[in-house]
Amino acid sequence: MNRDSVLAELAEHQDGYISGQELALRLNISRVAVWKHIEALKAQGYDIRAISGRGYQLAAQGGLIRPTEIQAALDGGLIGRQIIFAPRVDSTNEGLKRLRLEQDLAEGTVLVAGNQEKGKGRRGRRWESPPGGLWFSFYLRPHIPLEEIALLSLVFAAAAAGALEQYLPQPALIKWPNDIYTAGRKLTGILLETGGELDASEYLIVGIGINTNIDSDDFPLEMRPFCTSLLEQGQRQVPHNELLARVLAQFNQYYNRFMQEGFPAILPEFKAKCLHLGQQVELMQGSRKISGINIDINQRGHLLVQNAQEIVEITTGDVNLVG
Repeated sequence: MNRDSVLAELAEHQDGYISGQELALRLNISRVAVWKHIEALKAQGYDIRAISGRGYQLAAQGGLIRPTEIQAALDGGLIGRQIIFAPRVDSTNEGLKRLRLEQDLAEGTVLVAGNQEKGKGRRGRRWESPPGGLWFSFYLRPHIPLEEIALLSLVFAAAAAGALEQYLPQPALIKWPNDIYTAGRKLTGILLETGGELDASEYLIVGIGINTNIDSDDFPLEMRPFCTSLLEQGQRQVPHNELLARVLAQFNQYYNRFMQEGFPAILPEFKAKCLHLGQQVELMQGSRKISGINIDINQRGHLLVQNAQEIVEITTGDVNLVG
């Protein structure tokens, strides 16, 4: 009998506590063996709470990730063909990079974290990962020019917005290029990291952070006016296995469309969900501040901003709505 059996029992009783005595009886092992397995699971990063007189509880908001159930729901899609759950990682992107160097990593592998201690955002920023969120990354090898890789940032944003909207009372909208907002606050971020030659990528790692079952008080104080969660907006806990399967299914669908038909097939959907299309925006391009109306997003995925003098084509930057 191994610690996986103890973990399975804890997961089955996740809504309450199970005593060490009951665990020992169920698994036909000693109380000492139960304690040793619990301590080993804690060392791996599982959040297991113990209360005298009540027993143990696995604290995993949204439920323990069950890879086989998610893979069955995906019905053979590329993204999610292998799913690895890590109780604790520095960042899921960095974890996948290490796995890629250590083994022949299958394309489509997903790494899901129970706890992410050093989440990464765009432009080297830190991504805050409070307990209760869904943090994962996946590994692809798209044989396309590097200039086209950037378009996948917009493709996956459109896919994520469509999947998340089913859990929200208000629309899920995209702040270019790939942040998902609802009710005026940030819900999800996407980070693409790639490597390869000038003419083609060798690999692509896509990291996603979704604020799922996070209470507003659990965000850092300075972030509370700007961030929200599915729990806060929908007023209910979202099962992580269900959500992950739904998001990965959308990613598979949109990735296949992009590879077969190109970005123009997805551009109308992205524009329909763009938070600031037709709105007054401002952003920094290097040391230059640009202000104007976001009049369009072109087939290269670039933002077109009309100011008093000209139409400026924006390839990168942080967009802010004005007013």
